[in-house]
Amino acid sequence: MPRLIGAVQSVTAVSQDAVITTFNSSGALTTAQYTTQLQYLIIAGGGGGGGTNAGTMTVGTRGSASSIAGTPITTITSTGGGGGDTGTFTPNPGNQPGGSGGGGGRHLVGAGTSNQGFPGGDGARAATAGTDVAGGGGGAGAAGGDFATSPAAKSGNGGAGVASSITGSAVTRGGGGGGGSYYFGIVATGTGGPGGGGTGGSTQGGGPGTVATVGSANTGGGGGGFCEDSNPNQNFGGGGGAGGYRCSVPGESSGGGGSAESTLTVVGSTPYTITVGGGGAGTPTISPSATTGGSGVVITKQPAVNITLASSVWDIRTVFRQIKADDWV
Repeated sequence: MPRLIGAVQSVTAVSQDAVITTFNSSGALTTAQYTTQLQYLIIAGGGGGGGTNAGTMTVGTRGSASSIAGTPITTITSTGGGGGDTGTFTPNPGNQPGGSGGGGGRHLVGAGTSNQGFPGGDGARAATAGTDVAGGGGGAGAAGGDFATSPAAKSGNGGAGVASSITGSAVTRGGGGGGGSYYFGIVATGTGGPGGGGTGGSTQGGGPGTVATVGSANTGGGGGGFCEDSNPNQNFGGGGGAGGYRCSVPGESSGGGGSAESTLTVVGSTPYTITVGGGGAGTPTISPSATTGGSGVVITKQPAVNITLASSVWDIRTVFRQIKADDWV
């Protein structure tokens, strides 16, 4: 074992409180002096709800990604939520897969991303179900609900989100949007998934029968689907999928049924780039309905630090090498 040479060491106890930072928009995080570990919750923007307005079919667009980047970590990215489907479009426009998948209409449901979110629910055309019914958007904690025909026609509910206590109290985020539909009379629309998912909507006689709502801001919730009655066929409105949900808080869960990820090893007093994704655009609607996906959020936690610092000393091997090289000061 190397011997030590130098003055008697002075020992200092250092404490650094836990630091929790919530980013509702993009910015920079500079770690505290003694931070070496970083926990995170990274949720991308939710997908927009699909549907029809004035006879025009619109598939919701995908939400934008959220991320943490910097040295020496590999960038951690959550995928934007998939857009809700609708009754037309051939070929499939491809917006439905995402962090969580968008709800189905004419096409297959949107798939979720592994360890980030679940798929959307099934929709069906009138030729299959007797009426046009849409699926709910997938959530971080559960798949979007499928359409139902019994005991009455109903579009699917949005999938549930996941709760995290990274801020000190449990908050659920990442809910999928509910499906919307209208065909020969209003069909029951889907509710938004717990965790910020928007509710599906429809119209009756040019006015709102059920108001569609946006995904809640800074939850990554999917927007609700929407449909109005000017198009007599293919009135689908799949709910938007929730934004990808990634979590590294010990004992908690990531989306899609995944376990908590590894805590990041970082460097104290170092800047890290935080990107917060926006929600995807939904179908145009009749006021007051709206189907935009909710924006994402990034929350970081620097755990408390309690360490002992000692004054530096030279080991005898280093002293010998420095003297030999005529470089001892």
